[in-house]
Amino acid sequence: MASKFEEAIPMASTGPQPHVVVMATDNAETTPSCCCCDDGCEEENEERGNWSCNFESILACISYGIGPGYLWMVPDGYIRQGGGTFVYVYMAMQILIGFPMVYLEMALGQYTSQGPIRAWRGVPILQGIGIGMVAMTAILSIYYNGVMAQILYYLFYVTGDLHTATSCDNPWNTENCYTSMCGKVVEYYGDDKMYNYTYTTCGHMSAASEYLDHYVLQRPDVRGYMGAVRGDLAGCLFLASLLLMAALSFGIKSLGKVAYVTTILPLFLLFLLFLRAVTLPGASDGIAYAMTPGPVWDASFGSGLISAVVLRLTLGFGGYTTLASYNRFHNNVLRDAIVVVFVELVVMIFCVLTMAGLYGYLANIGGVDIRDMIWSGTTMLFVTMVSGFSQLPSGSSWAALFFLCVFLLAFGCQITFLETVITSLMDLIPRRLIKRMPGKESGLLSKRALLHGVMTVAVCFLFFLLGLPYVTQGGEYLSNLVSHYNFIIQPYMFVLLECVALTYLYSPTCSRCCPAIRRWMSELTHMLQTVCCFRCANVVNWFAAVAWLALIPLAMLFYLLLIDHWPSQSGGPTWAIVLGHFVFVASAGMVPLVTIINIIIALVKGKPRDIVQPPTDWGPYLNMHRRGVA
Repeated sequence: MASKFEEAIPMASTGPQPHVVVMATDNAETTPSCCCCDDGCEEENEERGNWSCNFESILACISYGIGPGYLWMVPDGYIRQGGGTFVYVYMAMQILIGFPMVYLEMALGQYTSQGPIRAWRGVPILQGIGIGMVAMTAILSIYYNGVMAQILYYLFYVTGDLHTATSCDNPWNTENCYTSMCGKVVEYYGDDKMYNYTYTTCGHMSAASEYLDHYVLQRPDVRGYMGAVRGDLAGCLFLASLLLMAALSFGIKSLGKVAYVTTILPLFLLFLLFLRAVTLPGASDGIAYAMTPGPVWDASFGSGLISAVVLRLTLGFGGYTTLASYNRFHNNVLRDAIVVVFVELVVMIFCVLTMAGLYGYLANIGGVDIRDMIWSGTTMLFVTMVSGFSQLPSGSSWAALFFLCVFLLAFGCQITFLETVITSLMDLIPRRLIKRMPGKESGLLSKRALLHGVMTVAVCFLFFLLGLPYVTQGGEYLSNLVSHYNFIIQPYMFVLLECVALTYLYSPTCSRCCPAIRRWMSELTHMLQTVCCFRCANVVNWFAAVAWLALIPLAMLFYLLLIDHWPSQSGGPTWAIVLGHFVFVASAGMVPLVTIINIIIALVKGKPRDIVQPPTDWGPYLNMHRRGVA
């Protein structure tokens, strides 16, 4: 019998006969409830596995969505673009764009119980979305390891000897070195938009900046020269790879346990940093600037907001789809999406207030206006914050808490990036092939779990080898290059195509208006049978539908069509230009390539409707959840 919520939205039909919903009557189906595990905490999908508890799924999604970018990128946005104006509009955009996209990606993963590659088979003409997402995420994972290695280095070495990193009495210091806050370091991108340069208001380099450039990185003078591998950073890279391998050793079961650490602990540390930051001299000035609406200085205000929402919530990377693919089919994914976005919104506010307090303190002791402080990225992380903590009593302890918090946030993102790649690869292995393998059918030592462990070791080791260039002397140049080309348009393009695929192209066989979105809403209502308030869920569902149909596509089109994203090619080495374009094509090029291949296959078979019709084997993973199956 269909639920009240299913009856609230008309079902799409595949012909002249009305679409009849036949629910499975398996005894394993339990009465819907509003508890943590809506269908109970027993293993529903024994072959693929489920979360031990739905709370772990929510924690993993929160950890994946927060990331360290809230500490080093969002503050830069509000400082450069109108103070509180940016903060308040960003909060609204996170609700209008962020929530619907988190909901869409999570719902798709839960409905299909598949990673991005297999999940997007439901819209064959745009099946390349999933392949492009995984390719982009794999590239990101490789150089993200390098960032984590540098964070670990500062956590181990700098926090234990903060004086050395902020003094001018070392062999690597120059005669222009200074230790005061008057000469702040500003990071910006040159005309080529690929390499970050630094300058200071006093015309010199700070001690923390020289420590980073001349000792930690030993950055070469020639742009594009990679140099030698930095031994200490390579060791930290290896340690980060081992930690990732251990976190994913038992797949989603171990990831769920690690999520408690990568979510709850950094939030606790962030709260401690918040308490310290708001009590510093000058903190009130920084917080007042962050919370007071002001004029927008930068013409890229709109694009900066869209970029902040997409990248800070990690939309378009396939992570939410991967994590939700291990949910039980009738899990209340709508509730989960609301909780995830709400928590991330609260965390964003705490991060803004924390960094605003620290910025106000740094501006106070440096004797400069906060509007002149444009610190972001690695410069803010490894130069500004190190210099700032050196001015505090017990500065080493606060620096240790800060870098531990940043590492845990980065680690929480990275384990989901890696799991997205591994799950997608596992889903490509035929189920009948796995069944032929020796071993158990379910449990921690099942055939799929053991194969997942082997895949995890292989991927982590491969990414460690591919990450070694990022810990060379020229690794920062390579990281900026790959990062820029990997994010030129890809996440925004994938977000746009996700909305277009499910609201305009998904099995449009119904003669009614907007058949694709009606079919997708029908799938959602079939899945959402554990909501506490059907009327409220109905309203939120249609709010999300409006965003998928118009608001989000228009916002992404604005970003893609009206903003110049391509870097200038002048002055860059040839290998860098070639590598950059390869990175771009490896992810963005998958969509048109797969589209052309699927069109050719459909035409050769003489079945042109296969271009838009989902394959017969696409849909809920278990037959008991397929409609029309008694």
